[in-house]
Amino acid sequence: MSVNVESLHPAAGAGSSTGAVERAVSRAAPQILGGVFVVSGAAGLIYESIWSRYLGLFLGHSAYAQVLVLSIFLGGMSAGAMLAGRRSERLRQPLLWYAGIELVAGLIGLAFHSIYTGVTAFSLGTVFPALVEMPGLLTVAKWTIAAALILPQSVLLGATFPLMSTGVVRHLPGRPGRTIASLYFANSIGAAVGVLLSGFWLIPAVGLPGTVLAAALLNIGVAAATYFVARALPRQRALAPVAAAAPAPS
Repeated sequence: MSVNVESLHPAAGAGSSTGAVERAVSRAAPQILGGVFVVSGAAGLIYESIWSRYLGLFLGHSAYAQVLVLSIFLGGMSAGAMLAGRRSERLRQPLLWYAGIELVAGLIGLAFHSIYTGVTAFSLGTVFPALVEMPGLLTVAKWTIAAALILPQSVLLGATFPLMSTGVVRHLPGRPGRTIASLYFANSIGAAVGVLLSGFWLIPAVGLPGTVLAAALLNIGVAAATYFVARALPRQRALAPVAAAAPAPS
């Protein structure tokens, strides 16, 4: 008479099933994370396009808003990439950090419309009237407040590429160049899709609050998917900084 071990030990059977799922996720991790990064790129450019609309209303001039958004978006992303790049190799679980960054960006996105309306009301009702006789200072205040509204998420979005690329390269150490290029492609194509969705479908369909909410939900979905994949992958040691071992340039 044969005995089904898993029927005698249900926990063991569940553990075996969980292990099989984790192995399947681990094998498919590069494809899953590539898809995740497409969605992340879409969310980032939805934010960039929608911020131009919000700040155009705040500053009263759409051209100035576009210049400001582009400057803060690219500058903030550069700062975030630099900060994350310095730390990513030392992190034991860069993908978990990536998931955390996406989650925080999404939570800020959920609150963005409320933050914007509150800041706008306070600025128009209190700050700007107090500076009406000082036009130079009034302009500085407008641009500073507008920049502060979008800078935190810009920095967070900039930190995503170093963290994602570090995590995926550790999983596929034999082809780092191809891996990073694929991630860059995925993020860029997602960004293009995000701009098209935002301008031609989301804003006409759900307006500014609904569009920024959609981007926030994409961030949160990306965070959840990355967390699931990161937990399924084997843990790896943090790497020593490459710069420490590289020879000084001549």
